[in-house]
Amino acid sequence: MTHVFHGHCPVCDTDTSFASPDDWYRDHLNCQTCGSIPRERAFAWALERFCPDWRGKTIHESSPAERLVSTRLRDGCADYIGTQYFPDLKPGEMRNGFRSENLEAMSFGDASIDLHVHLDVLEHVNHPDRCFADMERTLRPGGMMIFTTPIYEQKVETERRGFYDDDHKINFILEPEYHGNPIDETGAPVTFHYGHNISDMILMWTRNCGVLCIAPNDATMGIVGKFREVFVVTKHA
Repeated sequence: MTHVFHGHCPVCDTDTSFASPDDWYRDHLNCQTCGSIPRERAFAWALERFCPDWRGKTIHESSPAERLVSTRLRDGCADYIGTQYFPDLKPGEMRNGFRSENLEAMSFGDASIDLHVHLDVLEHVNHPDRCFADMERTLRPGGMMIFTTPIYEQKVETERRGFYDDDHKINFILEPEYHGNPIDETGAPVTFHYGHNISDMILMWTRNCGVLCIAPNDATMGIVGKFREVFVVTKHA
């Protein structure tokens, strides 16, 4: 059964409809104009809501995909930096138009970035505490991290599912799970299932930040279904 909603897409900024062939809206409820999915629309809505002047900022996007939500950032912001993690490159080196950066230990200078953004990246990192500490380090006062990552409604505590060893080999603790990877067709191993304690963990991992976790639920924007949370973490001035 096809599910259809009508409204306005925050990604392509058009009046359109959203359709899914089944009730797994997370991956299947596409904008009929731009093809975006709910978490991308939740991110785009939060970006405009909490950082409407993003076009004039220095933006770092980790692991962008060839989808409109990322190309809109790249094309709309003159000071946009797109990065991928290439283990065989040194931080700051370039490949295929992307700067090589490990979100856990970036080569950006202190207080050099206004906005760190990423969509469904943090469930694939080895040390999320280091990611947040380094994002905070590199943010200017008043800067933000705006991102999505799956939050499992049945989990109170965050669960580690795998880890990378010193040779960058994945070791699974629980059943292996992979998600799509824009630079590797074999996929990205899932290292964490985040639970409801994620906001508290972010506060522990940062020294001077505030955390908002928002789960917009609005069919007129095509933001419905599971895993629609978007986070806005602000570094206090």
